[in-house]
Amino acid sequence: MYFEIGFLLVALMQIFAFFVQGTTGFGATVISSPVTNGILGTAVGVPYGTIICIPFLYILAIKEWREISWKDLAKIVVLCAPGLLVGQYLFYQISAQTAKISIGFVICLIATMNIYKYIIKPLVLKIGDDEEAPDTLGKKIFRYGCLISGGIVHGAFNIGGPLITVYTLQAVKDKKKFRNTMTSLWCILNVWNAFNQYRNGAFTWELGSALAIGLPFAALGFFLGMVFLEKINRMQFLRIVYIVLMFIGVNMFVRNVPWTPQSIKLAVISVALLAIGGTLNIIKKKRSQAKA
Repeated sequence: MYFEIGFLLVALMQIFAFFVQGTTGFGATVISSPVTNGILGTAVGVPYGTIICIPFLYILAIKEWREISWKDLAKIVVLCAPGLLVGQYLFYQISAQTAKISIGFVICLIATMNIYKYIIKPLVLKIGDDEEAPDTLGKKIFRYGCLISGGIVHGAFNIGGPLITVYTLQAVKDKKKFRNTMTSLWCILNVWNAFNQYRNGAFTWELGSALAIGLPFAALGFFLGMVFLEKINRMQFLRIVYIVLMFIGVNMFVRNVPWTPQSIKLAVISVALLAIGGTLNIIKKKRSQAKA
C-alpha cells in the first residue's frame, strides 16, 4: 500500500456521493465518477467505483432484508438479465459517447417533468397533485421500456441505473423499500461487474491503496445518508431523487457532447429561452389562481 494526495481528494468526494447513496439507494458511482476518473484515470477509477460500493450494499441489504420488495427485485433482475447480454454485444457496436448523450437527454426530460410535478406545482404554484391517478397502459409501457433499456445500457456501459430507477420509483412506493430494493439490485450487478474487472486484470496495488483510503470516508457519508432518510417523508424523498437524477442527466449529457463555439452559443440561447418560457408560464398560472 502507498499514498498519493489524489487518493485523499477522491476519498473526500465519497462523503457526498455515499450520502446520496445511503439516502436514495443509487447515485454514488455516477456522482463521484468525474472526480474519481479524472484523478485516478478510468483504468483505476471504474473498478474503484464498482468495488467501493460493495461492502455498504451488502451491509444494508443484510440489515434491511425484511424491507426489500423481493417481488419487484426479482422482476427487475429477470427483465434486466437478457438486456445485460444484449448490452455486452452492443458495447462493440455503439459509441459509448453517443449512448451517454442520448441517455443523459432522456434522464433530463424525465427529471424535468417530475421536478415540475413534485417541486414547482406544490411549492411554487401551490397546486396539489393527484397521487392516485390511474395507471394507464401507456405509463406501464414507458416504465417497462425504461427497465428493459436500463438492463441493455448497463450491460454495455454500466450506466443503466437512472433508467432502472424510473421503473422502481413507481413500482416501490415506500421510500425505505425503494432504497433497499435498489441496494439489493446493485449487490448483484456490482459483483458481476467486479468479477469481470478482476478477470480483465483491473485489480492492482494502486486500486487497493486508493480503496483503503476511500472506504472510511465512504462509510461516513453512507451512514449519514441512512440517518437522513429517517428524517424525511416520501414527498421530500422524491424531490431529492429527481434532483439527483437531473444532476446525473445533465452531467452525462454535458460531459459527452462534442462542444463547439457554435453549439455552446445555441445551447445557451436554448436554455435561456426555456427558462424564460417556463418562468412566464409559472407567472401566468399564479395569476390565474389569484383571480380564481
